[in-house]
Amino acid sequence: MNRHDKISRRTFLKTGITVGAGLYGLSYLSTMKKKPNLKKQKEHQLKPGLVVAYGNVTDPIKEVTVIKEMVRRAMNALGGMNKLVSKGNRVVIKPNIAWNQKPEFAANTNPFVVAALVELCREAGASVVKVMDHTCSANPEPSYVNSGIATAAHQSGAEVIYLNKSRFKDFTIPDGKILKSWYFYEEMVYANEVDVLINVPIAKQHGTSRLSMGLKNVFGMIGGDRGSLHTNIHPKIADLNKFVKIDLTVLDAFRILKNHGPTGGRLDDVDNSADHARRIIIGTDPVAVDAYGTSLFSIQPKDIGYIRESHEQRLGEIDYRLKGFEEIRV
Repeated sequence: MNRHDKISRRTFLKTGITVGAGLYGLSYLSTMKKKPNLKKQKEHQLKPGLVVAYGNVTDPIKEVTVIKEMVRRAMNALGGMNKLVSKGNRVVIKPNIAWNQKPEFAANTNPFVVAALVELCREAGASVVKVMDHTCSANPEPSYVNSGIATAAHQSGAEVIYLNKSRFKDFTIPDGKILKSWYFYEEMVYANEVDVLINVPIAKQHGTSRLSMGLKNVFGMIGGDRGSLHTNIHPKIADLNKFVKIDLTVLDAFRILKNHGPTGGRLDDVDNSADHARRIIIGTDPVAVDAYGTSLFSIQPKDIGYIRESHEQRLGEIDYRLKGFEEIRV
């Protein structure tokens, strides 16, 4: 072997190592680039305050039309869905579908509120609208079907999704007061999967948190041992809401469950009077929406621990009138 051959071989080996290291580096960088970013708050041109729509209808035949009109007019008063949803956006609508109950028992979000929101998002140009929730039973189908939400959402143009348990991932909660991390559903928190997240709770009494509305509805976005969160629940609800980036909260108070929540099951526990119910509340501040919601139960916002905690941790305004407040009647 001559000197030239030795140099060539040495040069080849060095070049191979360099190229190999470069390919490894590119592969590593490619992996890093593919790691999904977390969803941020969507920039929008909606008004900062709350809109409350009243619809005092008692005829069941007219109920669908009135509820949809309530949602549409309230959203228009806030600026219009096209001020939040842009053409091509991927939207996730998260109602409360936790329980195997029919709409009249007010344990789940009214299906026609969900349908109205799907229609508005599609009209605004959303490329896909998905409706989903982490139900309180291993088999989500009965809750999805008997709540009426699966049919109403599908007929309005949404994809109705059952959550995949493998897609709950443990995420760090920055500045968590008690919870330093928890399991969130990827499709609701990754920027490459959702552009707009709309939270659609129903207003109801709750045996542990006292009331369940928007901030509490985040429980349907998480996995893990949810039952363990019921101990010292109020600051934990605030911690969960620090992480998930909800763009719009639509509180269904067309019917409210005033006793035996969150499951319900008795019509005697449902209030559908014009004095406390027959309303849809919409806003971009989840604390303000829930603060208003307490008035439906004749409770002060500061007396609900998770609302107070969320306000103190700067997640929203507890005095819902400060940013503006409008009432409309349908």
